[in-house]
Amino acid sequence: MVGALRADLERVLVLAAVDRQQATLERAEDDPARVLLRVQLPTRPDPRSYADWSWVACPITRPPTVPPDAVLHLPTLRPTTRLGGGGKVLADLAFSHAVPRAERTGHTVALGVDWGLNTLLSVGACRLYPDGRITALGAGAMFRAGGVMARQHRLRRHGEHLHAKTDTYTRLIGSNEDHHLAAKRAKLAAESRHVADRGRV
Repeated sequence: MVGALRADLERVLVLAAVDRQQATLERAEDDPARVLLRVQLPTRPDPRSYADWSWVACPITRPPTVPPDAVLHLPTLRPTTRLGGGGKVLADLAFSHAVPRAERTGHTVALGVDWGLNTLLSVGACRLYPDGRITALGAGAMFRAGGVMARQHRLRRHGEHLHAKTDTYTRLIGSNEDHHLAAKRAKLAAESRHVADRGRV
């Protein structure tokens, strides 16, 4: 939890799995648009006892996109100390909201969503007319993430290269106890795990 609170845009603090001993979220009685998040945080880098933790109150204003009667859940906190963030912490407020049960028949508009490798997300809508005709609504939309995909491909190629080198060292070592080659293989295996972890982020 301490490392996740570092002032870095890439770091987040996910509270979804935290119990009430470390975080609580309550609506204000006088104003349902205000929410109070209380989080128990360490007062020192290396907390050793309960005395090294303290409750911090974080007032949150419910965004207009969240329905007033929605059930609120513990948010994800994101520090924004760069790019003009002013040292604020953004809260991604999760919520549950009941919606009418969808009927199985009688629909005239359909939305199709496809997940692919080249285009991460493609979306299109169509309408069914009483005479059986189906027409597309607009040209559809797609989300292209060229930079993300290039990074994934680069990491995949680098990982395959590391795996090949690790296998080569394994064959060279064979049944011999060559500590020098074993150390190199261990270093390559650690780097390969690091590359694999970066690819999953």
